[in-house]
Amino acid sequence: MNSKKSLLLASMLAAITALSSFAQSAPPTPPTTPPTEKPARPEKPQRGRGPGVEVPRIGVPDKVLSTLPQALQDQIGKYREQSKTFIDAQRELAKTLSTATEEQRNTIREQLKANRDKFLTDSQQLRTEIRDQLKDLGVAVRENKPTDGGGTGGGKGPGRPRG
Repeated sequence: MNSKKSLLLASMLAAITALSSFAQSAPPTPPTTPPTEKPARPEKPQRGRGPGVEVPRIGVPDKVLSTLPQALQDQIGKYREQSKTFIDAQRELAKTLSTATEEQRNTIREQLKANRDKFLTDSQQLRTEIRDQLKDLGVAVRENKPTDGGGTGGGKGPGRPRG
């Protein structure tokens, strides 16, 4: 029994010694190559809506929209339809960018910018009329809260103390 224990102990010590010496050795170094210049990366296509597709939003949620006068609802609906039509047309034009040559791309980009500028100038009067009517009704365009700072007074107090 004693000889079995000593044999087991000796084999364990030999295994531990072999493993620890292997773990301490340095890993082989790969052959070094002289640094070369990185190849030029091709331009990434623009993600998101694409060039010339952004349009000003009229931030009136549907629940507030339903409380507005019908004439104003019609104007907002008209603007939303115009902007949706514009965005769809711009996206169709932007799809051709991927297969176009560099010269054609520049031409298409200029056309996208010109279309956007034309849309903005054409819809400027309608947007200002809508904003003015919303201000007259006391509806803030961006936050959809009354512009006079009023509210329902709900809540549990002034808020969380700072400090």
